[in-house]
Amino acid sequence: MSNCKRFEGMTVFITGAGKGIGKAISKAFAKEGAKLALADINKEVLNETLGEIKQYSPDSRAYVLDVTNETLVKNVVEIVLEDFGTIDILINNAGVSTMNWFWELTEEEWDYNMNVNAKGVWLVSKHVAPHMIKKRKGKIVNTASMASKIGAPLLAHYSASKFAVIGFTQAISKELAPYNINVNAVCPGFVKTSMQDREIVWEAKLRGIDEPEKVREEYIKQTPLGRLCYPEDVAKVVLFLASEDADFLTGQAINVTGGACTH
Repeated sequence: MSNCKRFEGMTVFITGAGKGIGKAISKAFAKEGAKLALADINKEVLNETLGEIKQYSPDSRAYVLDVTNETLVKNVVEIVLEDFGTIDILINNAGVSTMNWFWELTEEEWDYNMNVNAKGVWLVSKHVAPHMIKKRKGKIVNTASMASKIGAPLLAHYSASKFAVIGFTQAISKELAPYNINVNAVCPGFVKTSMQDREIVWEAKLRGIDEPEKVREEYIKQTPLGRLCYPEDVAKVVLFLASEDADFLTGQAINVTGGACTH
């Protein structure tokens, strides 16, 4: 299967495509023949990713997008449909995190996590789904988190937003099933990204740990398979969920945690 291009001629719309998991997903789809509509709020990293995938997918394009702004979401989806004629697969990957004790969280921190992680998934799905309904075919994969299965200390607001992603995934999977649209989520564990680099510093400070790398060592100890998750690990599962191999899966939240979460 690895030598055959599973997504030849298909258009994939990916949010949060500029770095980390989104970048890995973008590269994986490009190598398997997809045309990509890459979206991210950060123009610089977005264009870097586009530059890296052009060799595999010369027709791909980039779109600056704030997923929390419905007017922008609606406009970008319309432009993508004009540029490519279709959206076969939607990957709702844009996400953010901050860390704090829940009693010290500000309303701004709460809203920031909720708006990007939960509202953003709804808004993009809302404007892409009607197109998929019309053609009675599509795949949607939402990036949730291990923190959407197990509430994570210092991440109460983030966990709440990611639990929302799973609830939303389950609900819309039932609404869209009659139209042959599959909706699933992926739940990464301790992923080695720039987000994690920030989080270990925050966590070390909040917990009074002198060396941030000790926090990362704890993450590895909590993972039975004995290493951090890599963005590429997540990308492989996302591509599976977007492929015809997962045609009879919908409403699922698949862990990519190295055994750190098993439900």
